[in-house]
Amino acid sequence: MSTAVWNASADVVVVGYGAGGAAAAIAAADAGARVLVLEATAAGGGNCVHSGGFLFDVAPGEAGVDYLDALCFGRTPREILRVYADGLHGLREWLASLGATTFDFPDPPGKLPAEFPAWPYFPGGRQTRRWMVEGADGRPGPALWQVLDAACATRGVEVRHGFRARELVLGEDGSVVGVRGEAGDGPLAVRARGGVLLTCGGFEGDPELADAHLPLPTVALCHQANRGDGLHMGRQAGASEWHLYGCFGWFSYVAEGFEAPFGLDVFAPGFLLVDADGRRFADETGHEAHDRLRSLLTYLPHRENRPKLPSWLIFDEPTRLAGALNGMLGTPNDYAWSQDNSAEIDRGWILRADTAAGLAAQMGVEEAVLGATLDAYVQAAEQRFDPLFGRDPATLTELEPPLHAIRCMPAVAGTVGGPRHDERGRVVRPDRTAIPGLYAAGAVSLVFGHLIDFGGGLTDAMVFGGIAARDASARSQAA
Repeated sequence: MSTAVWNASADVVVVGYGAGGAAAAIAAADAGARVLVLEATAAGGGNCVHSGGFLFDVAPGEAGVDYLDALCFGRTPREILRVYADGLHGLREWLASLGATTFDFPDPPGKLPAEFPAWPYFPGGRQTRRWMVEGADGRPGPALWQVLDAACATRGVEVRHGFRARELVLGEDGSVVGVRGEAGDGPLAVRARGGVLLTCGGFEGDPELADAHLPLPTVALCHQANRGDGLHMGRQAGASEWHLYGCFGWFSYVAEGFEAPFGLDVFAPGFLLVDADGRRFADETGHEAHDRLRSLLTYLPHRENRPKLPSWLIFDEPTRLAGALNGMLGTPNDYAWSQDNSAEIDRGWILRADTAAGLAAQMGVEEAVLGATLDAYVQAAEQRFDPLFGRDPATLTELEPPLHAIRCMPAVAGTVGGPRHDERGRVVRPDRTAIPGLYAAGAVSLVFGHLIDFGGGLTDAMVFGGIAARDASARSQAA
C-alpha cells in the first residue's frame, strides 16, 4: 500500500552503492533522470573494492552466448544471456569513456593460483578474454571503483550513506513506487517515480539465509553488509527467484579481531588440503578458482575420508616464500598480509614445524593419520601419479621442510541468486510478467545459473545496472 508521506523523491532510486549501483546511477544521470542512491554503510564500493578486479568478454555472436549458456547449464534464458553478451562487448569502451585505463590480463602458465581460460572446453571457452582497470596502487578492484565513484561525483549523483532499505512501498496495483528504510535520524520513505533498482548485493552475510540456501557451512568473505535485503524486498513484491543455491568463494582464514576473513591462495605447488582429521579430500588443483569450495561436496563412498571442517592448508617452505597467501583478494582492507607470510607465522596464524609429528601436535590431529597422508602425498609426488584424486602430475612436488599449516573455512565471496529479472533488468513474477517499477542487477540477481567466470559478478552488475537504469529512466519520463 502506498504512503502519502515521503521524505525524499527521485526519478530513479538505487539501493546499494557498489559497482552495479554506481553503473546504474551513471546511466540514469546520463539519461536525464534525477537519481538517488541509498547505501547502508558509511562508504561505497561493496565487493568491488575487495575483489581481484577481473573483467571479461566472450566470443562475438552466438559463440559467446553458447559459452554463457554452458556456464548456466541452460538455466538462464538465452535472450537474457544475449543481452549480457552484447553488454560485455561494449563495457571496456564505456569504462574508457569514464576515464579508465585498462589492460589485458595475460593468461599465466600453469594452475597456480588460477588457470586461464577458466573453462576451455566449453563452447567458445578459449575465446574468452580477461582485462582490468589500471590503478596507481596496483589493485584493479579499487581502481575500478575509483573510476565509477568519480563518474558519479562528476554527474552530481546524490548518494545517501547510512540508509538501509528495509521494504518496498507498493501501489494499489502492486507496482513499486518507493522504498522505506532506516537512516541515522530515523525511518525514511523515498518515492521513486521511475523505479527502484536493487543493487544491494547477495545474502552471504546473513547466517540464516546462507544456512537455508547454500550447500555447505560458510562465512562471508568480502563485504559484510550483504545481508539479503534485496532478496527480502523481492519476496515482498511477489518476485520469482533463481539461482539461490549458487555461490563462489575461497578457502579462508578467520582471524580474531577482524570483521572479514582472509581469502587464501598459493603460488607454488608444494601444498595440499586436509580435513579436520588430517586426510586429503580432493584434487587441490583441479577446481576452477571460483569453484574450489565444490571440492568439499565431491566426496565419494569408496574413499576413506569425509571432508570434515575445519580444513587445513599444508604447505612447504618454497610455497611460503612464493607469495602472500592473501595475495589476490583485498579482505580485510585494513591489513596487509606479508609477502613471505612471516608476519602471520609470528602472529600464530600459520603453524610451523620441522616434522609431520610436530605439525600434527599443533593442529590437534592424530599424528598417525597426518603422517600417513603426507607419506602418501610424497609417494605420489615421487611417482608423478596421484592414485587418490588424479591431481595433475605437473603440480605434484615433494615437500621441502619446514612444513606449515593454516586453518581454513569455506568462505563465500558472493552469492548469485535472488529476484529473477528479464533482459531489461525488470524483476518478474512467477508467471514472468514484470513487476512495474522494480529492477535488479549484480549479485542480488546474477544471471549465472551454475558456474561463473572471472569478472562475472562485476560485469553483470555494470551491464545490467546500466540496462535497468535506462529502462527506469524512460519509465519516469513517461509517467
